[in-house]
Amino acid sequence: MSDFFSNGIVQGVLATLVVVVILGVFGWLKFRRDEKIVIEFLKKSGVETGGASSATDAISSATRLSEARIRRVCSKSAMIRKHGKENGSWTLS
Repeated sequence: MSDFFSNGIVQGVLATLVVVVILGVFGWLKFRRDEKIVIEFLKKSGVETGGASSATDAISSATRLSEARIRRVCSKSAMIRKHGKENGSWTLS
């Protein structure tokens, strides 16, 4: 069994898997942090009450996250949804 792990190919594959898992965890944590920031902004701006929404550029300027990051977080989040048919307009689910 020790010969199996001393093989260079096996070590390379295992190292690659470890790196992929670590990067995946960091990416997930970054997404969750950004999602929390956007949700807090939407709550503070009163979007959770009624049919109000907030635009991507307004969220971006208030949170210092890029508009591309805002769109990505909002489109993937289960707690945030697109508001009507307006492009770049978001509300809480």
